[in-house]
Amino acid sequence: MKKMYTSLQDAPVNEDLTVLDVTDSHLNAWLQRLGIFTGGHLIKHDEEINYHPVRIRAELGEIVIPAGLAIKIFIHTDDDVKKTLVEMERGETGHVEAMTCGRGCVNALSRFGLTEGAEFTFVRRLPHMDYITVIDRRERTRLSEGEAARIWGKTEGQEATQFYFAKRNKPFMVQEIIGGQKITRHLITHGITVGAEIMLESIAQTQEIHAPSMEHLTVSSPGGLRMYLTPFQAAQIIVKTTARTEADLQVVSGQEL
Repeated sequence: MKKMYTSLQDAPVNEDLTVLDVTDSHLNAWLQRLGIFTGGHLIKHDEEINYHPVRIRAELGEIVIPAGLAIKIFIHTDDDVKKTLVEMERGETGHVEAMTCGRGCVNALSRFGLTEGAEFTFVRRLPHMDYITVIDRRERTRLSEGEAARIWGKTEGQEATQFYFAKRNKPFMVQEIIGGQKITRHLITHGITVGAEIMLESIAQTQEIHAPSMEHLTVSSPGGLRMYLTPFQAAQIIVKTTARTEADLQVVSGQEL
């Protein structure tokens, strides 16, 4: 056998990987909270997953979490299982164990009362739909359900909420974009900025599958915990893998293959 050392980003898929080091202290602390330590084992998967936004019921009521955020929120269920938010089942309860999104995302989610330790009930996964939206009474654009969930604002006479819950043909003033600079810049390409007046015209069947805008690597632990890491995060995790040599492939336990 030949031992190989590499980053998790460049490691082979579907093989047992041993964690040797995590070069970022914050990422290392987060992994340890989830039970992943130096010397522990991981498997990197090559499967493609169709992510869906999710609807949950928390202290402040029902909220929608876009798929790109939901894969970064780790839950400790009341049945003592750790999993990401996107993997929960209808009616399942638990609390937020950890989040891997940036400070802007964490602050935005706290608006809904969704912080570490917060308890909630999983309502359901949401279908992929397009929100046909009129901007400043002039232009139209199509927003995914996840994008609609990232727009915070209010209709006159109503409490502030996500645009996902907006009523049709009612002007909606954008007060905040939930998330960091990347989603803010993306929504600008749709013509949506803080202070804009938008209006939900209709909801239509999606024309394409909506996936998180950032690429993710799927990784699991021996205990069954599934994680979705960005390439940048994966590059900071150093792992060891055991590669078979030609001789290893010819003989296994003294028997020819």
